[in-house]
Order: sequence, then structure tokens, then C-alpha cells
Amino acid sequence: MKKILLVSNHEAFLDRNKSLLNRAGFLILTATSAEEALQLYRQQPVDLIISLLDLPQMGGDALCSLIRQDKDLRQVPFVLVCYETEADLERASHCRANARVIRPVRPELLLKQIGRFLDIPTRRDYRAIFKACVNGTRGSLSFSGMTRNISVSGILCETATILSQNDLISNLLLAIDTDQIVADGKVVWSESQPGGVYNYGVQFTSLAPGCRERIEHFVASNDQG
Repeated sequence: MKKILLVSNHEAFLDRNKSLLNRAGFLILTATSAEEALQLYRQQPVDLIISLLDLPQMGGDALCSLIRQDKDLRQVPFVLVCYETEADLERASHCRANARVIRPVRPELLLKQIGRFLDIPTRRDYRAIFKACVNGTRGSLSFSGMTRNISVSGILCETATILSQNDLISNLLLAIDTDQIVADGKVVWSESQPGGVYNYGVQFTSLAPGCRERIEHFVASNDQG
């Protein structure tokens, strides 16, 4: 079984991607800092390192540069996760990482990168890019935002509204072409974005009659996996 080291100081990032990669058949090690990752990698070789660019003290780019300078460690493929900003891309371009993955991380793209470097067929993730307005309610708070992708299990959406993990969302409303999708859901992960907006993974807890079939048809026609 191939072994991957995930490096992030964000627990949600580690939990979400560890779960994704475990399901894809990888053994996952985690570190919350570049220093911890370097020590762990010296003790236990891995087949791939995936690291956030922004880490406390030593960044992911510095970690990659240190590994590339060590003749015993330098061969490992290194994937750097960063925002698509000029500053982040400039930093990421100088450390000899094998690839960059843009935040928010799309699972299907991450799996494709891993499969390319480890020469392992990637698992299909039945999720499609989907950009549409979405409205919802959390308690007495109504909010709106934009979806980024969709599956029969939930959506990735972007909004300026601050939500928390495990928040229950009712009356989620969005449209696929002319078909309205009505659902309830739960926030299962969150990630802050530059500019005061947030990305949320919302898991459907219920779907109105006919909505699941409509989503299945849309995803089957537009799946990016």
C-alpha cells in the first residue's frame, strides 16, 4: 500500500483529505508543521508528500526546498497546496515541487495528481463542477452563495456567511437548468478564503422527491472524475 504524508496545521484539511485518500486505498500519515513532517519523513519514508504552502514558522515551500537539498530524501514527489494568488504562486514556483494544487482542493484533481505521481489508477469521484446560486437557512439566519460542485451526497458552496461544522441547513434551494433542487443538509467542513468568503462542504441529509435522480443525471453527464 502506497504511503502519503499530509502536512497541514488545519485539522479540517487533514481530516477531510485523510478520509478521501484512505477511501482511495492509501495509507496516510499526518503532520501539523513542516518541522514535524521533516522529522517523520526521515524516520519513515513515504511515497508522496502533500503540504500546504502556509504553515506555522517554516512554510511548505521551505520544507520542499530542504527535502530537495537532501540526497537521501529528494526523490519523493511533492505536491504543494496553495491559493491561486500571485504571491502564493510566486513562492510555490521556486521550491521544485512536482505539482501545485489550488485551494479549495477539488478531490478529483487531487486524486488525479496522486495517481499520476504514484502510477496508480485514481478512484472515480462522482462529483461534477456546478456553479449556481444557492439559498439556505440556518436557524433564523438566511444566507445565499454560489455552488462550486455537486454530487448526490452534497455540494461545495462559497458564501460570505460564517457557518460552523455540524450546522444544520434547511431549505437549501438551487436549480439545475429549470429543475429546482430542494434539500436539507449539514456543514461537514469549512475553509476560509481570501476576501472574506468561506467554502463549505454541505452534506445532504434529505432531498425532495425526484431531486436525487435529477442530480444523478446531471453528474453522470458532467462528471469531472
